[in-house]
Amino acid sequence: MTEPVFTTLKRQQFRAYFQPSRVLLGVVPASCESGVNIITLCFNMYCSYKPPMMAVSIHNRSATYGLIQQCDHYVLSVPGPDLVDASMFCGVESMKRVDKVKELALELVKSETIDVPGIKKAIANVEMTKVSAQVTGDHILLVGRVNRFGVNLERYEAPLLSIGPKTTGYRLLKRKGIHRLGVIDA
Repeated sequence: MTEPVFTTLKRQQFRAYFQPSRVLLGVVPASCESGVNIITLCFNMYCSYKPPMMAVSIHNRSATYGLIQQCDHYVLSVPGPDLVDASMFCGVESMKRVDKVKELALELVKSETIDVPGIKKAIANVEMTKVSAQVTGDHILLVGRVNRFGVNLERYEAPLLSIGPKTTGYRLLKRKGIHRLGVIDA
């Protein structure tokens, strides 16, 4: 039996083999008219069952990079196809130029355990308390404890995914440059 050959690829080329990833919308307190900034997050994971904890990573060029270091609470919203346009917009536009909530006319909903609101059209709003933040190269890794998984049981949609250039098995919903958002093609 011959040994497999592993080819060295650059990060962007590797994306074709390391996607999809779940898309979340981070809702973070901000000093703008809406009171929050929303950022599209593709680097995310569970990192503990007991207590339930999740981690996300935010690029240092993002306005949210500074905001997240100042806050204690935030929301991770799970977008479906109804939020595909907002998800792309919040991923490529900066709060330095625009209040995203106001620009998109997004409706927010009160959270039960924290002062940061969730997104009304989301499949779920996960209410988070920041536990730690660690600089990791050009990103900050944010680890938080889940206070509440708030799920809208009437909004049953497939969650959005960030898909790579190989889209077989996925339904591409929105593309801008190298960014592709879609769902599993069922």
